[in-house]
Amino acid sequence: MVIIAHYPPQILNAYSTVPLTQSIIDTTQHGFYDGGVARFGNSQVVVAIHNRTELHGLSHYDLRVALDAEGALDPFVVLDDQTPELDAVRYVESTAQCRRWDSFFTGVVTYPYENFTTWQIHIRVPDLPITQVAWSVGAGSLPEPVPSPYDPHDPQPNIFRYTTDQGPLSWTDPNQILWGGNAWVRANYSEVMWSSDSDLTKYLVPHPHLPFVMSLTKESASKNGLLPYWNFLVTITPPGGEVELSAKYDWDDPRWPKEYPDDPGVVSRLTPTQRVEHADRRPFSKMDQRPHIVPGTGNGTRIKLVGPDGEAKVVISGADQDA
Repeated sequence: MVIIAHYPPQILNAYSTVPLTQSIIDTTQHGFYDGGVARFGNSQVVVAIHNRTELHGLSHYDLRVALDAEGALDPFVVLDDQTPELDAVRYVESTAQCRRWDSFFTGVVTYPYENFTTWQIHIRVPDLPITQVAWSVGAGSLPEPVPSPYDPHDPQPNIFRYTTDQGPLSWTDPNQILWGGNAWVRANYSEVMWSSDSDLTKYLVPHPHLPFVMSLTKESASKNGLLPYWNFLVTITPPGGEVELSAKYDWDDPRWPKEYPDDPGVVSRLTPTQRVEHADRRPFSKMDQRPHIVPGTGNGTRIKLVGPDGEAKVVISGADQDA
């Protein structure tokens, strides 16, 4: 049996500074669905949307201060009336990081009624997941793309997009995808094939003592919504056991929906007094670590929502389930 690995995603909180509308919800969740490559059940970043009336109308600085007072110290996203129109949100850094940059950069515009500079960036929603993960491991930082000298009140009309040498990315194009296009799988010997073809091994084999490559068979790949993909040996157990290897997702397989589900799930129905109390989370501190392989089809994302009546719900990849 082929088992697909599931990655614990990062959780990014989004707070609306206006009464939450369905168009704001749709824009945010559809953008994270594409940019987080959630169609394969392995979301890289999951967004938790908050609609709290006491936060409506706050400036980004005041919102940062209010969340710090609650112990919510991580970066967050601001949703507002412009989110649906521009397909963009404001990404606000942690106060600790803001203070570090205040001490490092010169020429920053300051305001006497603010104790620190609110470092933030106006960013296209589908580009936010990869940007969040890249910056969390030191591959770039927020000050690099923002205007200089930096003014925290600058509306930043030029919305940031994550780009490569080939230009901006399309998160629905398998030829451009930077992450999430490959699955990490565990399979039985009978489900893989081997090759010592020199045209393959000269590029893929990292060690001369392993002169072969392997791939899922066409049949076993197809049964699991995957495509065969030649790669070098990673993990092998004694004969009759299992191997671990990579395979490509088949973007045309109907089990991987192209669009975000019509019903965004329980997160869209939060009342102003509900909040995300707990979320399983492991930041991508080591990008080269292999994910933990678990059986099943769920993506492992569990967000516990607690309402004013104490009723608890568990959201798994946007699905509403009783806790």
